[in-house]
Amino acid sequence: RCWNRGAVEMKVQDQVKRLLDETPDLRLVAFGDLSSGLILNWSAKSACPREVLDLLGEKAAACFALLNSDALPPEADPTKFGTSVIQFSEQGSSIFVRQSASSDDVICAVCEAGAGLGTLMHSATLLADMIAGAE
Repeated sequence: RCWNRGAVEMKVQDQVKRLLDETPDLRLVAFGDLSSGLILNWSAKSACPREVLDLLGEKAAACFALLNSDALPPEADPTKFGTSVIQFSEQGSSIFVRQSASSDDVICAVCEAGAGLGTLMHSATLLADMIAGAE
């Protein structure tokens, strides 16, 4: 997939790599498909076996499958509910972001434990929005 940004055509792989390069404490960024649980494109700061990517895709699909819109409080924004999940562990945090609650395209980002997540969440959301706009 590609999209035009100004006069430059940007590929998903290029944007994934750019996010990895521009974000401190980020270990891996990936673009995946939730319906299949597969990671389609990725960029990592060190070697990443396919098994790790497979588990990341499965984890993203499982996290979004747990969301229950019936439990949504009245003050919550229904257009944002179901678009992002953060999973914490001792080894680090995983962020999963999609453009809308019905989208199967997902950005997965894995960062060091204790990393600041605000900027990363914003950047991942922008990337998910750009990819969705390219379809």
